[in-house]
Amino acid sequence: MNKSKLIRRLLLATAALALIATIGVFIGYRHLTRHPEALVELIAKDADMQLSKIHQTASKNGVREWRLDAESATLMEKQQIMVLARPEVEFFMEDGDNLHLTADQGTIHTGSNRMEVSGRVSASTIRYRFRTETIDYDPQTRELRAQTPVALSGEAFTLKANSMAMNLETNITRFEGNVEGTIREDLQL
Repeated sequence: MNKSKLIRRLLLATAALALIATIGVFIGYRHLTRHPEALVELIAKDADMQLSKIHQTASKNGVREWRLDAESATLMEKQQIMVLARPEVEFFMEDGDNLHLTADQGTIHTGSNRMEVSGRVSASTIRYRFRTETIDYDPQTRELRAQTPVALSGEAFTLKANSMAMNLETNITRFEGNVEGTIREDLQL
């Protein structure tokens, strides 16, 4: 057999194996994001504690910041994280219009109360609702940040952007990247 034919066949076989491995990883990732309970089962081997139907409230200086309910939680003390299945979080805001957030899965960093949720993230108040794929909560700044596309809608407006940062103290929200939307003429500011 010719040396160049052998090299071509080896390169072709290597490329085919790399393609199959990439497809396998992609399919595995998609399965885990659509079925978070499978991820919890994988993590359970390293878990220090597993809980069903959890309820937790976070307070700072006697003021409630958020309340969490989840189908299940897996605590991993060495990594200082709690992995959540189907979290529902209520963020308490000073104006009383609390923000209700749901997602497929989430993680709380137990040392800092920093939170990350992902998978069909939906949040709403009395005045508006937004959807995205991931949200991070920073308890130091009391900000929700989405680095994935966000769609926001209210009674008289719609808005889309590549990212968002919402301060829960001031109720001021910044949108960045390809911001576009519509506002009805009867919107009162």
